[in-house]
Amino acid sequence: MIYVAVFYLLSVIPVVGDKEKSQQTEDEVIIFLSTNGVHTDFVVPVVNDVIDWRTRLELPSHRAQWLAFGWGDRGFYLDTPTWSDLSLTTALRAISGTGDSAMHVTAYTYFEQGEDVVQLTLTKEAYLALVNYIDASFQTEQERYKPIKAHRYGLSDAFYEAKGSYSLFYTCNTWVNQGLKRTNQNAALWTLHDQGIFRHYK
Repeated sequence: MIYVAVFYLLSVIPVVGDKEKSQQTEDEVIIFLSTNGVHTDFVVPVVNDVIDWRTRLELPSHRAQWLAFGWGDRGFYLDTPTWSDLSLTTALRAISGTGDSAMHVTAYTYFEQGEDVVQLTLTKEAYLALVNYIDASFQTEQERYKPIKAHRYGLSDAFYEAKGSYSLFYTCNTWVNQGLKRTNQNAALWTLHDQGIFRHYK
């Protein structure tokens, strides 16, 4: 009960960033936060003046315009393509903090906004901070991200080796929340769940 209470209270306490701007200019970058109801991703443009992600990873389609980045437990990602595949062993290993992590990258030709998506407008300086944050979460090999071969959910995604460990106290949503703090955006003081992030954008 104490763990649940602390988790909830810390997710309610806001860390308020700069106010979002309503219109994009040449010095701003549109990104998105996207959730499937459990897991949050950063969704960013494939290429702009700040970075061309194609120089660091392989895209499944040359028509891709957006990339979703989601950090998480390696075993959970690779062994649980659907919730029905989740085993007790995988779950316990994930929350223990002893496993490796992975980055799930999904390419979109068109990214559709819905109720589970929040649009953010970042300055180029803030976006560079986000790029550096995401980049630092990858393991690299010859200046490119190290792929986890033969593992994917479909034709438009891929997995890469990542740094850090998922645990009961640091989840995929904690990773996104920390990234928001780095870019001076609204965030929770600390959160494990996606709603700990999205409640600060309602």
